[in-house]
Amino acid sequence: MDDVFSIKNGNIKAFELAYHQWSGKVYSFVLKQCRREEIAEEVVQQVFIRLWEKKENLSLEFNLSTQLFRMSKTIFIDELRKAAHSRKYQEKIEQSKSLHFTENTLEHKEALENVYQAIGKMPPIRRKVFMMSRMEHLSNKEIASKLSISTRTVENHMALALKYLRNYSPLLIVLHLA
Repeated sequence: MDDVFSIKNGNIKAFELAYHQWSGKVYSFVLKQCRREEIAEEVVQQVFIRLWEKKENLSLEFNLSTQLFRMSKTIFIDELRKAAHSRKYQEKIEQSKSLHFTENTLEHKEALENVYQAIGKMPPIRRKVFMMSRMEHLSNKEIASKLSISTRTVENHMALALKYLRNYSPLLIVLHLA
Protein backbone atom coordinates (compact mmCIF):
# COMPACT_ATOMS: atom_id res chain seq x y z
CA MET A 1 0.00 0.00 0.00
CA ASP A 2 3.02 2.28 0.40
CA ASP A 3 3.49 2.29 -3.38
CA VAL A 4 -0.11 3.41 -3.92
CA PHE A 5 0.28 6.15 -1.31
CA SER A 6 3.57 7.33 -2.85
CA ILE A 7 2.18 7.44 -6.40
CA LYS A 8 -1.01 9.11 -5.19
CA ASN A 9 1.18 11.86 -3.69
CA GLY A 10 3.09 12.35 -6.94
CA ASN A 11 6.29 10.46 -6.19
CA ILE A 12 7.83 9.96 -9.64
CA LYS A 13 10.36 7.39 -8.37
CA ALA A 14 7.54 5.23 -7.01
CA PHE A 15 5.78 5.54 -10.36
CA GLU A 16 8.91 4.52 -12.28
CA LEU A 17 9.43 1.59 -9.95
CA ALA A 18 5.81 0.51 -10.46
CA TYR A 19 6.25 0.77 -14.22
CA HIS A 20 9.34 -1.42 -14.20
CA GLN A 21 7.75 -3.90 -11.81
CA TRP A 22 4.32 -4.20 -13.47
CA SER A 23 4.51 -3.23 -17.15
CA GLY A 24 5.74 -6.68 -18.24
CA LYS A 25 3.03 -8.40 -16.22
CA VAL A 26 0.28 -6.17 -17.64
CA TYR A 27 1.68 -6.75 -21.14
CA SER A 28 1.63 -10.54 -20.66
CA PHE A 29 -1.89 -10.42 -19.23
CA VAL A 30 -3.27 -8.49 -22.22
CA LEU A 31 -1.25 -10.46 -24.77
CA LYS A 32 -2.68 -13.68 -23.34
CA GLN A 33 -6.20 -12.26 -23.89
CA CYS A 34 -5.82 -11.00 -27.45
CA ARG A 35 -2.59 -12.44 -28.90
CA ARG A 36 -1.83 -9.10 -30.57
CA GLU A 37 1.37 -7.41 -29.54
CA GLU A 38 0.37 -3.95 -30.76
CA ILE A 39 -2.78 -3.99 -28.61
CA ALA A 40 -0.86 -5.26 -25.57
CA GLU A 41 1.74 -2.50 -26.01
CA GLU A 42 -0.96 0.15 -26.40
CA VAL A 43 -2.78 -1.05 -23.30
CA VAL A 44 0.40 -0.99 -21.20
CA GLN A 45 1.14 2.56 -22.29
CA GLN A 46 -2.43 3.70 -21.64
CA VAL A 47 -2.53 2.01 -18.21
CA PHE A 48 0.54 3.85 -17.00
CA ILE A 49 -0.50 7.14 -18.57
CA ARG A 50 -3.86 6.83 -16.83
CA LEU A 51 -2.18 5.78 -13.59
CA TRP A 52 -0.15 8.97 -13.54
CA GLU A 53 -2.89 11.28 -14.82
CA LYS A 54 -5.47 9.91 -12.36
CA LYS A 55 -3.07 9.30 -9.46
CA GLU A 56 -5.17 11.45 -7.11
CA ASN A 57 -8.07 9.01 -7.60
CA LEU A 58 -6.11 5.92 -6.55
CA SER A 59 -7.73 3.99 -3.72
CA LEU A 60 -5.70 3.26 -0.63
CA GLU A 61 -8.00 0.29 0.04
CA PHE A 62 -6.62 -1.78 -2.87
CA ASN A 63 -3.06 -2.67 -3.69
CA LEU A 64 -1.43 -1.30 -6.81
CA SER A 65 -1.57 -4.56 -8.78
CA THR A 66 -5.34 -4.82 -8.33
CA GLN A 67 -5.84 -1.28 -9.58
CA LEU A 68 -3.44 -1.74 -12.50
CA PHE A 69 -5.17 -4.89 -13.70
CA ARG A 70 -8.59 -3.25 -13.37
CA MET A 71 -7.33 -0.38 -15.51
CA SER A 72 -5.83 -2.81 -18.01
CA LYS A 73 -9.15 -4.67 -18.37
CA THR A 74 -11.04 -1.43 -18.94
CA ILE A 75 -8.52 -0.08 -21.43
CA PHE A 76 -8.32 -3.44 -23.20
CA ILE A 77 -12.10 -3.44 -23.68
CA ASP A 78 -11.87 0.14 -24.99
CA GLU A 79 -9.20 -0.93 -27.48
CA LEU A 80 -11.38 -3.82 -28.66
CA ARG A 81 -14.26 -1.40 -29.19
CA LYS A 82 -12.01 0.95 -31.17
CA ALA A 83 -10.84 -1.95 -33.33
CA ALA A 84 -14.43 -3.04 -33.98
CA HIS A 85 -15.43 0.52 -34.85
CA SER A 86 -12.45 0.80 -37.18
CA ARG A 87 -13.42 -2.45 -38.93
CA LYS A 88 -16.99 -1.20 -39.42
CA TYR A 89 -15.67 2.05 -40.86
CA GLN A 90 -13.36 0.19 -43.24
CA GLU A 91 -16.27 -1.99 -44.36
CA LYS A 92 -18.35 1.11 -45.10
CA ILE A 93 -15.50 2.59 -47.11
CA GLU A 94 -15.18 -0.63 -49.11
CA GLN A 95 -18.93 -0.62 -49.75
CA SER A 96 -18.79 2.97 -50.91
CA LYS A 97 -15.95 2.18 -53.32
CA SER A 98 -18.13 -0.43 -54.94
CA LEU A 99 -20.64 2.27 -55.90
CA HIS A 100 -18.10 3.75 -58.36
CA PHE A 101 -19.17 7.32 -57.83
CA THR A 102 -17.48 10.04 -59.82
CA GLU A 103 -17.72 13.73 -59.14
CA ASN A 104 -19.19 14.49 -62.55
CA THR A 105 -22.22 12.22 -62.34
CA LEU A 106 -25.67 13.59 -61.95
CA GLU A 107 -26.25 11.31 -58.96
CA HIS A 108 -23.29 12.81 -57.17
CA LYS A 109 -24.50 16.33 -57.78
CA GLU A 110 -27.97 15.41 -56.52
CA ALA A 111 -26.52 13.69 -53.47
CA LEU A 112 -24.33 16.69 -52.72
CA GLU A 113 -27.32 18.98 -53.08
CA ASN A 114 -29.25 16.78 -50.63
CA VAL A 115 -26.37 16.93 -48.17
CA TYR A 116 -26.26 20.70 -48.30
CA GLN A 117 -30.02 20.83 -47.80
CA ALA A 118 -29.67 18.56 -44.77
CA ILE A 119 -26.88 20.72 -43.37
CA GLY A 120 -29.06 23.77 -43.91
CA LYS A 121 -31.82 22.22 -41.77
CA MET A 122 -29.52 21.87 -38.76
CA PRO A 123 -29.79 24.33 -35.86
CA PRO A 124 -27.50 27.32 -36.55
CA ILE A 125 -24.82 26.54 -33.95
CA ARG A 126 -24.67 22.86 -34.94
CA ARG A 127 -24.40 23.81 -38.61
CA LYS A 128 -21.62 26.30 -37.77
CA VAL A 129 -19.71 23.69 -35.74
CA PHE A 130 -20.12 21.10 -38.49
CA MET A 131 -18.99 23.46 -41.25
CA MET A 132 -15.97 24.63 -39.24
CA SER A 133 -14.98 21.01 -38.63
CA ARG A 134 -15.62 19.50 -42.04
CA MET A 135 -15.15 22.40 -44.42
CA GLU A 136 -12.55 24.52 -42.61
CA HIS A 137 -10.82 21.46 -41.09
CA LEU A 138 -10.59 23.01 -37.63
CA SER A 139 -10.04 20.89 -34.54
CA ASN A 140 -12.66 20.70 -31.80
CA LYS A 141 -10.43 22.82 -29.59
CA GLU A 142 -10.08 25.51 -32.28
CA ILE A 143 -13.83 25.54 -32.87
CA ALA A 144 -14.52 25.80 -29.15
CA SER A 145 -12.14 28.73 -28.88
CA LYS A 146 -13.60 30.58 -31.88
CA LEU A 147 -17.20 30.09 -30.73
CA SER A 148 -16.49 30.58 -27.00
CA ILE A 149 -17.98 27.22 -26.07
CA SER A 150 -16.51 24.16 -24.40
CA THR A 151 -14.77 21.41 -26.34
CA ARG A 152 -17.34 18.99 -24.95
CA THR A 153 -20.15 21.11 -26.44
CA VAL A 154 -18.37 21.00 -29.82
CA GLU A 155 -18.08 17.21 -29.53
CA ASN A 156 -21.78 16.92 -28.70
CA HIS A 157 -22.79 19.11 -31.65
CA MET A 158 -20.59 17.08 -34.01
CA ALA A 159 -21.99 13.78 -32.74
CA LEU A 160 -25.56 15.01 -33.21
CA ALA A 161 -24.79 16.48 -36.64
CA LEU A 162 -23.16 13.28 -37.88
CA LYS A 163 -25.97 11.13 -36.50
CA TYR A 164 -28.51 13.35 -38.22
CA LEU A 165 -26.65 13.28 -41.52
CA ARG A 166 -26.12 9.52 -41.45
CA ASN A 167 -29.85 9.04 -40.99
CA TYR A 168 -30.61 11.66 -43.61
CA SER A 169 -28.55 10.18 -46.40
CA PRO A 170 -26.55 6.96 -46.65
CA LEU A 171 -24.56 8.60 -49.45
CA LEU A 172 -22.61 10.68 -46.94
CA ILE A 173 -20.07 7.93 -46.49
CA VAL A 174 -19.22 8.24 -50.15
CA LEU A 175 -18.84 11.97 -49.79
CA HIS A 176 -16.58 11.58 -46.71
CA LEU A 177 -18.61 14.12 -44.75
CA ALA A 178 -19.86 11.83 -42.05
